[in-house]
Amino acid sequence: MDTIVSKRGATGRVRPPAVEALLAEIAGLDEAAVQQRMMPAGCYTEPEFFAFEKTEVFARTWICVGRVEQVADTGDCLATEVAGEPVLVVRGEDGAIRALSAICQHRGEIIPCPEKGKALRCPLHFWTYDFEGRLAGAPRMGGADAVQALRRTVRLPQLRVELWHGFIFVNLDPQARPLGPSLAKLEPLWAGYEATGLKALPPAMSDTPLPWNWKVQVENFTDAYHPEYVHIGTHDFAPSVMDGDGVRFTEMKPGDNAIVRSVPMRTPDGGMMKEGWGPDAAFPAIATLPPEQRRRITFAMLPPSLTMMFAPGTVAYTLIRPTAVTATFAGSDRVTYGGWLLPQSTLDLPDFLDRCKAVSEGGSKIWAQDVPVNRGMQAAKSSRFLPEGIYGPLETTLQQFNVWLLEAYRRAIG
Repeated sequence: MDTIVSKRGATGRVRPPAVEALLAEIAGLDEAAVQQRMMPAGCYTEPEFFAFEKTEVFARTWICVGRVEQVADTGDCLATEVAGEPVLVVRGEDGAIRALSAICQHRGEIIPCPEKGKALRCPLHFWTYDFEGRLAGAPRMGGADAVQALRRTVRLPQLRVELWHGFIFVNLDPQARPLGPSLAKLEPLWAGYEATGLKALPPAMSDTPLPWNWKVQVENFTDAYHPEYVHIGTHDFAPSVMDGDGVRFTEMKPGDNAIVRSVPMRTPDGGMMKEGWGPDAAFPAIATLPPEQRRRITFAMLPPSLTMMFAPGTVAYTLIRPTAVTATFAGSDRVTYGGWLLPQSTLDLPDFLDRCKAVSEGGSKIWAQDVPVNRGMQAAKSSRFLPEGIYGPLETTLQQFNVWLLEAYRRAIG
């Protein structure tokens, strides 16, 4: 079993005592232990522990920031953040998508996305950069020779980017392992969808944070035990327990960055409608999907930034952006609107917008049932009577998430 000995993080800062105490407690756990109990409560409630996660876990993790459709053309720009760092995702003249630090290399002002067709420009002194991050202009910084010297040496830091089925992932760690192999278990799901060609309707991000820890958010998503009780009337069509069938869990292997389960539908080709999951899906089933995928919904969690639902008519996704210990922004048809991958045939339906409205209405009904239990789970983390937890056979994905956390925390401490 690994032991935590260092009190300094990746940034070189000494960790606060509260963080050290939690890491010491976690160091006493192994994979078997975290599959029998919940992570310590302080991992959900201590602001200093969230700061540790942000600077030493998220900064070494592949973070989904959006879709290629959001930077489809040369000169397109998407402003986002990764582990608290302002980032610009841009498409350059060469067609490549790059992630650049949004911090001007003059004195540190944050650079916004420019108007289409214009260079990246710092609002403080109008230093400009091209879409490869190279300094293009620095007004009143001396003569032409001085500016030319700056152009040779100054550029915005470029971050690692991987594209995965149109999703854009960024990692602040130049030594991070590639993303693709860690998501191999999801590859068999894509063939039937991509045979039709998919286009994304990206979600709007919530403008106010959800008042719980990011781990509460994703645990709720991946929990196969709660739908029967929390989502009465909205999730009955896709149960975790059904005669002759039920939830299936995928194996979690070391290095996996996807936690996956699937549940059956009572009849094939169902999906989201305005009452929740049901047989009359608002988005028609995709004909190129194999029969097995037209009978089941697959839920995939890619912590900490993305959750996905592979349904017969769409791949629906949620972007998650934790900003504080109990402040989590999210965007999807559950929380806001959008977050769908759809074939052109669906986009071309004359009543397409009405169908989108029905999906959002159904999602909002499921979400309205989740909100109070998420609030309750977060509040309980501060109780003196909080148990260590007891996991049952429908909670395998929660145990797998604990293993993911254990590995992520150990990587962070080195």
